[in-house]
Amino acid sequence: MPRITLLYLLLTITIAHLRAQPVEVQPYAGGTLLMTALPTAPFPAAARADGHDYNGKHFPREKHYQDSTVALFIPAGFERSDSANYIVHFHGWWNSVDSVLATFNLPEQLAASGKNAILVIPQGPKNAPDSNGGKLENNGAFAAFMEDVSRVAARHLNLRSLPHRHLILSGHSGGYRVISYILQQGGEPIREVWLFDGLYGQLEKYAMWLERGGPRLVLLYTDEGGTYSTTLGFRDSLKAWGMPFTEVESRNGQPLPALPDSGTIFWHTDLGHNAVLHERQQFAHLLRHCSWLHGKRKK
Repeated sequence: MPRITLLYLLLTITIAHLRAQPVEVQPYAGGTLLMTALPTAPFPAAARADGHDYNGKHFPREKHYQDSTVALFIPAGFERSDSANYIVHFHGWWNSVDSVLATFNLPEQLAASGKNAILVIPQGPKNAPDSNGGKLENNGAFAAFMEDVSRVAARHLNLRSLPHRHLILSGHSGGYRVISYILQQGGEPIREVWLFDGLYGQLEKYAMWLERGGPRLVLLYTDEGGTYSTTLGFRDSLKAWGMPFTEVESRNGQPLPALPDSGTIFWHTDLGHNAVLHERQQFAHLLRHCSWLHGKRKK
């Protein structure tokens, strides 16, 4: 079979499969929530075909690694164009898409920020103590995932396509691992990375991304979330390598800090591990102070 014909056939099958995926559309605070399942979502994945063991307990595939749910939030007044800004958020341990939506108010924070962007929340290890990124740790997998995501968004907005203009990766706690692999694989123009108390490891992948010109890395860290020493060690390494960084701090009763537009930012907070995303609207603060998200929504 000629190569062009084969490629066309594969593309046709992929698009047909995606169209077959049901999309649940529901009104949500400040916009519209799309819930779907995508074949390119992190799970199921070969890496967790037999489930996962942690501290003597088994977490079976059927319960924790079979869910391919992806949530997309499109804020009210979203200004349609030939491309879009996407923020992809990866949750941490013991969480799910539903718990992220119920607990951390990320769609509400995007709506409040006024930024013209689409929030994407893929299901990771579901209600499990696991940081594995599933298929998204593989070369080219994140690009394929974003193609599927953009098709879902485009179809809802009655557009032929809606590729990404700027991509921002956000991760809480164990979400750090899948982000590090996405950065390592390259091929996608990741403009910013926001880790909410999540720098537990994979430091070499983050350092390599910065060395290759990664524009902005924001590292929020707490005293007791398990990231304190690793984060400060990473700061000291950047200093030894002559790589610039900025340190800021926020405490109860004080306004959130001014943030530079680029570089590595070490942001220490007195909040607890599970409060760093939402209790003082830190996610919205980062959205408002992101120079890549310059588009405004309709009033």
